[in-house]
Amino acid sequence: MSSLPPFAPLKFVQDRLALVFPETFPDRAILVGDMAAKMVFVCLYGAFTEGMERYFRPSTVIRFGYPQSEKDSDEERLLWISTCHTPGYKAVDQWYADNTREPLRDDLIRNRAIPIGLIVKREGVPTTSPAPIYCLAESFAALFDPSLDDASLTELIGRWQEQNLDPMILKRMRLLRRTGAKEGQIAVTLPTTGTTLRLPPGEASVITRDVCEELLKQIMIEPVVVHISTSERKTFRELSGEAEDIDLHISSSAELPDIVAADTGHKDGLRLIFIEVVHSDGPITELRKESLLKIAADAGIPESHVRMITAFEDRNASPFKKRISEIARGSDIWFRSEPELLVRLEILSKP
Repeated sequence: MSSLPPFAPLKFVQDRLALVFPETFPDRAILVGDMAAKMVFVCLYGAFTEGMERYFRPSTVIRFGYPQSEKDSDEERLLWISTCHTPGYKAVDQWYADNTREPLRDDLIRNRAIPIGLIVKREGVPTTSPAPIYCLAESFAALFDPSLDDASLTELIGRWQEQNLDPMILKRMRLLRRTGAKEGQIAVTLPTTGTTLRLPPGEASVITRDVCEELLKQIMIEPVVVHISTSERKTFRELSGEAEDIDLHISSSAELPDIVAADTGHKDGLRLIFIEVVHSDGPITELRKESLLKIAADAGIPESHVRMITAFEDRNASPFKKRISEIARGSDIWFRSEPELLVRLEILSKP
């Protein structure tokens, strides 16, 4: 019986990593990137896995090469294992230059792979020792078994994620998967009134839905949505009387953002929230902030009773990275994937 795990080609490892860390996983790039795939491949190739009493060091991965990766017989693998840590060993056409071991050791292994259970560090070895000290965690290595069928793999990945990932990350991943209808309309139930609207399909509508159903009830006492617009529909007749019912008078010619909500739960007057949903269009900028404050002032709402929020899908999403520098000071940022988190661009005042 072989002491080696089944041979798994590099492309197989890359594809499997993408399943373990799907696009909903925050900051996934380094964990599914070229260096991570090659690290896992070398661990599997050389049986540097927990319980096998074999360990690797960063240079083991750095000095591996494509010619060796194509030698898939047990005899060829065992020969490499017996020589890869000997003094002076150098691979033919090695993957990386020797001076690239620090990013592998620090950025990938220490800061990412060990904290979330990909890599196990050998204990009791002095920090000054050149001895190999890392191996692939047994539970993680099991995910790369080529014999797993789709159902078994899905179950195993889910179990590994539940056991190793932070609960908040898992929640964030679940929320990002909860996109609703890709085709057909998206139903949104408005707070306080219970009115149900049907929005056109698309990511912007998904964010709008969760703003109304998740965010508003967290930051308002008695939220009333008085306006919603989408790229396909600028007004909803179901909301035509909401503003008047709470004695809020906004000009019909006003250029409103995607969502306008009022809080009727304060004794000293209404609170007004303007929300821009950013999937492709722009956020609340300084210029937009000034125009919205004027709309509020014309409606009799003082600036101290006005709040502005730009809503995004996720802080790892490209629209947020692209637009962050444009967002107005004194406004807030909300992410659908982290509904309890609200980021405020606060203007500090002198003590």
